Amino acid sequence: MSRNRIWISTVCLAAACAFGPSALAQGNHFKVYGGPAYVAPMSDEDVTFGSVTDTVQAAEEVGWNLGIEGRFNDWFGIELDYVDANQDVDFGGTTIGDTNFSPLTATFNIHVVHTTVVDFYLGPSYSYVNWGDIHLNASGSGITGSSDIGTDSSHGWGVSLGLDVGWEHFVFTGGVKYLDVGLQVQNGQSIPVNPLVARLGVGFRF
Repeated sequence: MSRNRIWISTVCLAAACAFGPSALAQGNHFKVYGGPAYVAPMSDEDVTFGSVTDTVQAAEEVGWNLGIEGRFNDWFGIELDYVDANQDVDFGGTTIGDTNFSPLTATFNIHVVHTTVVDFYLGPSYSYVNWGDIHLNASGSGITGSSDIGTDSSHGWGVSLGLDVGWEHFVFTGGVKYLDVGLQVQNGQSIPVNPLVARLGVGFRF
């Protein structure tokens, strides 16, 4: 099974556990949404490959985003969302390969404005990030002497805000999330990525 399918299955399972029949019995409502996501890394770091030390930074990329939220009441809810984006990795300004950025994020949403038409919310987030191995191109292979660089998963806190505009069941949704997470390379080096993730999409409330 591919990593993407594993993560999508994890999202569905977590959502089912958190917002199952007991939640429905309490009269809470749900929102599911999806759309493109823009990932913009905010940090970089000097890293040594072999005898060469230079700045490594993940490039800005567009991926996709899926999520679900269960509301306890008008004010509070828990949101689970998944992002998948393939990002180029630059070393000293030269693209040396690419990796996959796949965070699964839980957010405690506080709905400070909650009308049928407009819903504005914000809250703390916690992410578990599955990084794909860095697949090197010819430039990267020449620097490291290999075709891939192994990575480890990472996790960290963040903050999120979102806005929904629409009708009772259908909404246009958008949001932005900052995550304090890094790219863990298996040679023991850590690259702070700290991405800003912006999303747009459509959602259905029921």
